Amino acid sequence: MGWAAEEFKDLDLGDARRTRRLIKLVDDLSAQPTGSIPVACGGWAETKAAYRLLDNPATDWREILEVHTQQTIKRMQGQPVVLCVQD
Repeated sequence: MGWAAEEFKDLDLGDARRTRRLIKLVDDLSAQPTGSIPVACGGWAETKAAYRLLDNPATDWREILEVHTQQTIKRMQGQPVVLCVQD
């Protein structure tokens, strides 16, 4: 299981295909963090699927962020120091 699948294992976008697509998109974007969506996705069909997913009303960024936040909190628990670095 890749890191994105682990990170978003508790995410439910109402349809398993949407959730799988989001996990694939996150994997693709993390592999090319400075690339655009078309560059990261690697093809027209994948790019179109990514834009459809992001435009879908069932894909709520707040829900995605909440799951990511909860996973981050779990990772921080038990650590004596956590640095939150920004640039």
